Amino acid sequence: MPHPLNPDQLSNIIDIAENAILCTDESQRIILFNRGAERMFGWAASEVIGKSLELLIPRRFRSGHAERVSAFRHSDRPARRMGERSAIYAVRKDGTEFPAEATISKSGEGGRVVLTAILQDISERKAYEQELEQAKETAEAAVRAKSMFLANMSHEIRTPLNAVIGMTSLLLHTRIDEEQRDYAETIRSSSEALLAVINDLLDYSKMEVGRLDLERHAVEIRRCVEDALDLVASSAGEKQLDLAYIIEPGVPATVLSDATRLRQILVNLLSNAIKFTHHGEVVVTVAAASQDANTYSLSFAVKDTGIGIPEHSQESIFRSFTQVDPSTTRRYGGTGLGLTISRRLAEIMGGSLTVQSEMGKGSTFTLTLVAEANDGQLAEDILLDRSASVEGKRILIVDDNATNRRILMRQALLWGMEALSAASAAEAIDLVRHGAPFDVAVLDMQMPDMDGASLAAELRKIRDKATLPLVLLTSVGHRQAGGSLDGGMFAAWLNKPIKPRALLDALRQVLSKRAAVIAPPRLVTTPGPAAAVDILVAEDNTINQKVLRQLLRHLGYQADVVANGVEALAALEDRHYQIILMDMQMPEMDGLELTRRLRQRFKGSGSPYIIAMTANALPGDRERCLDAGMDEYVAKPIELHVLNSALSAAIAQVAARRPDDAVLSEARIDQLRAIGDDLSLLDEVVASFIAEVPQLLEKLANAATAQDAKLLASTAHYLQSSIEFVGANRMRLPCTNLELMGKGENFDDAAEQLQDLALAYEDTRKALLELNPAAD
Repeated sequence: MPHPLNPDQLSNIIDIAENAILCTDESQRIILFNRGAERMFGWAASEVIGKSLELLIPRRFRSGHAERVSAFRHSDRPARRMGERSAIYAVRKDGTEFPAEATISKSGEGGRVVLTAILQDISERKAYEQELEQAKETAEAAVRAKSMFLANMSHEIRTPLNAVIGMTSLLLHTRIDEEQRDYAETIRSSSEALLAVINDLLDYSKMEVGRLDLERHAVEIRRCVEDALDLVASSAGEKQLDLAYIIEPGVPATVLSDATRLRQILVNLLSNAIKFTHHGEVVVTVAAASQDANTYSLSFAVKDTGIGIPEHSQESIFRSFTQVDPSTTRRYGGTGLGLTISRRLAEIMGGSLTVQSEMGKGSTFTLTLVAEANDGQLAEDILLDRSASVEGKRILIVDDNATNRRILMRQALLWGMEALSAASAAEAIDLVRHGAPFDVAVLDMQMPDMDGASLAAELRKIRDKATLPLVLLTSVGHRQAGGSLDGGMFAAWLNKPIKPRALLDALRQVLSKRAAVIAPPRLVTTPGPAAAVDILVAEDNTINQKVLRQLLRHLGYQADVVANGVEALAALEDRHYQIILMDMQMPEMDGLELTRRLRQRFKGSGSPYIIAMTANALPGDRERCLDAGMDEYVAKPIELHVLNSALSAAIAQVAARRPDDAVLSEARIDQLRAIGDDLSLLDEVVASFIAEVPQLLEKLANAATAQDAKLLASTAHYLQSSIEFVGANRMRLPCTNLELMGKGENFDDAAEQLQDLALAYEDTRKALLELNPAAD
């Protein structure tokens, strides 16, 4: 059994302690004062034993001390835990005060209560904390001064830049040709980008103190990427680099984010990619993964074929004012601040910025963000309503760059064109010489063996410009004015990187001119094949009724006309109209209410195709029409080509709603197989389709069970895009019916349509696995 310590041993232990230990009785008289206390207070134990504790307390703290001690003595707590220490002040024998930390406990025996205090002098710590606080205040003052300086300097730089931007905007409102307009718009965009770059230092300063504000508004992803590419296109052209972008299927058209910051990150990444790439290409790829009904994880990958980054340096490049090595700075220039700002911006936006690289092969910087979709529209669907006039047209794409061929082929197929690609001028000449019946050809200017102009001259020996119009793709700044390159050989010029909207506009214009030359337009006085479609016009204005009748007659259609929604319902009792042109604002019953009633009344493929007409053309009108269940939207005054495109799309949709016995479209499979290159697009599409569709079928079933009309319509619409792309004929009709049911909030036959869709998918799956067994 261990022996207890005797009083002398306890006294020695107390005396060797560094901290001050003292005890008081019930009257607050000091009864113990160790050597640590003597060193701390300057008093000898013999001088303070029996005296009041107030001797060690500064006069200004003595008031109320007795009450606080009494409260602790009568409490249930035997001690204050270490976490409850409080900073107190004590006074030495010489009258100097010092801060201390104290832990107090109480003990009692035989009715006697003794309080014990252990104190530590924290003067040095307090002095250090004060120094830190002073240094912090000094640093913050320096940051504020720097921010003020940067704000003043940026103001001085903004003044001339604003003049450049303002005068360029005025220039754009004068009579200039398309090439001059393109250059002026690039000047304005570059000036605006320079203005944003000038703000980088301000942004960096704001990020240092956590004061960077983000905006949240609708951002059109395609436009944001194109704007960023426009700003670096000239630099890429000077180095003869191919610049391109791909938006993968499933990416939302618009998201809620900060467009300025997103573009700023992309421009930084693209500028770096071009700076460190001497030959090859720089490609932006945008992809999305749906997290829930309205939230997406977006990735923006900027891939180059440049010099690459050593593995050990791939994190250091994100540090401020850092590049891979000092020689890089001397050779390529730059402050090394761009990637730091980009990663910080990505993190502030709730995302990340990472890099993968291999020396000599290039780098891929990937920006990942989570964003909410602004509406249910997908990026690949944006131009579909305007592509009817090019659907079925045969296009030849000539480009030595595999990425560019792949992008152009995908886009052409998405618009329903019959596309074929050639990797060289010799291959293109061979195709045309052997009678391939192309309606239009798209040629790249910069090709190794024979450039676009020389290829055009050779093709003109085989086909004239009336039967085979040519579209030339060229880098910014490489187009020669007037002359030697053109000579009337090209029907249109387009700058790289190719923008789908510009490409579609050019193809529509070129093909319409070709049709005009081959078959001159004439006024249609007798109904043609188009007249087989039954069309109803719901319009209350008599003048508009006459205009619409004439426009439709000119296009070869006949239509019945009613003045309001009530009359339209009555007309539909007597006759089934496949297409309805519907004014949004009518007396008695407007277009929105009429659409809701029609969607509830007609089910699936029997539902009419509704084209909304409005004179407002305000932001949000299109969304309101589509949300109400309308299929298309045109703004008044209605132009002939717009009406023709809308009706062509409507007829195609009506035809698509009819059953098709063939499991797969052989023509579409042949088109997918035609894209050879290094990777098989057909195998890739088959694998993706088989992997994705079961999840979408489950999502559709859940939407129908929950009677979530919006989710049912949006999911069916998304699936319909995949069905069209792969040519899954039998799946088209039940999927269309489900989309229409969702728009009409009608779930009566949803289970039956889901069953038909599932059975059609099984047939499609078996047929696709025969093409690509590895996809199973």
